[in-house]
Amino acid sequence: MAEQTSLVAQQVRLMHWAEQIRECQNRPEGMDVSTWCEQNNITKANYYYPLKRVRQMYLDQLPEAEKPAFVELPRLKAERTATVLEVPVMCIKNGNGLSADIFSSVSPQLLRCLVEAFSHVE
Repeated sequence: MAEQTSLVAQQVRLMHWAEQIRECQNRPEGMDVSTWCEQNNITKANYYYPLKRVRQMYLDQLPEAEKPAFVELPRLKAERTATVLEVPVMCIKNGNGLSADIFSSVSPQLLRCLVEAFSHVE
């Protein structure tokens, strides 16, 4: 019973924080967070901590397929430095909105890594 009460209290606190965050995000244009916090008698720490917790709650509720994914690419030695401003020759994209511009100077190894990374993200 105590565990259930604690869970309800946590949900109520998160709902209150979410409402507070919405109010801050709807503040007048040009007003910064510090000013809004001062006007609402809230310290910046008492704004940013709940913001972090509410964001985490929403991220935890996302289906696994929609969660952001990060793929580390190996650092390759630069074969040459560009002396002329280069224009991308192609752009690769995946269904999650991830994109990368490809330049003519791209090494085959880096291109292979990018293609593999894009295929693992989907």
